[in-house]
Amino acid sequence: MDGSHAVGEAYEGGSGSTLVLLHGLGGTWHIWKPVLPLLEKRHRVIAPTLPGHPGGPPIPDGVSPTVDVLADLLIADLKARGIERAHVAGNSLGGWLSLELARRGFAQSVTALSPAGGWQTQEDYQAIAKSFRIVFALLPLLIFLFSLLLYFGFMRRALNKQGMERGDRVPPDESRRAMRSMRDTTMLPSLLDNMGKVGGIKPFKANPPLVRIAWCEHDKVIPYRRYGAALTSVVQGAEALTVTGCGHVPMYDDPEQVSAVIVATTTRADGVVSAVSGVVS
Repeated sequence: MDGSHAVGEAYEGGSGSTLVLLHGLGGTWHIWKPVLPLLEKRHRVIAPTLPGHPGGPPIPDGVSPTVDVLADLLIADLKARGIERAHVAGNSLGGWLSLELARRGFAQSVTALSPAGGWQTQEDYQAIAKSFRIVFALLPLLIFLFSLLLYFGFMRRALNKQGMERGDRVPPDESRRAMRSMRDTTMLPSLLDNMGKVGGIKPFKANPPLVRIAWCEHDKVIPYRRYGAALTSVVQGAEALTVTGCGHVPMYDDPEQVSAVIVATTTRADGVVSAVSGVVS
């Protein structure tokens, strides 16, 4: 990552067409660290911490957090960084937001990794929300009990087993950071309440191959069988593929495969733009 640098609670590095990376609920940009060196070979990478998360843009006073509000604040943050349009890749909540940015015409291309927003019934939604509520409630105790034990790979793998296949690959300091970030995402309960009221992602027509939904094969948080097929039918025209051998948060499980999936999307999109520019010229 030579020549790269962190700006506040966002990461920036590399050169080329701009690629924005969006993390999941309760996370920070740090979860993308395994793939940054690979993606920077082709792109100027911007990995912001999402609005409402520790270090990210705050939710304005009196505003109730929703995905639409997060998308508004995210676009404002990116435009303040001089980004008017970009490739976007996101995981979980970040995957949902990446699709929202496609709907709004901000995204030049989208790679959504196991995106949220694909439930069709309240029962399906509550199955996801319940697990997040439980983790959020237990985190202060878990941090107290297991902080020192995070030095052991078997403990990191056990604590991360719901979200990753290889949680032992997350360094101890990054594991602590992730737990504290989830604990400190104080808007999380309100956001979950509002998701239940407003519902999942609204149908829209995507433009293949510029929008790709890549589901993680061993996703236990938002499994494809229950949520993936529904979402790919709602986002009409999106190309569907599988990230093999990975859990819900795949960046540590297989950074090479995740990077390859993202770059395949951006390369095709850049090719389409170049072809159109060639015709115009």
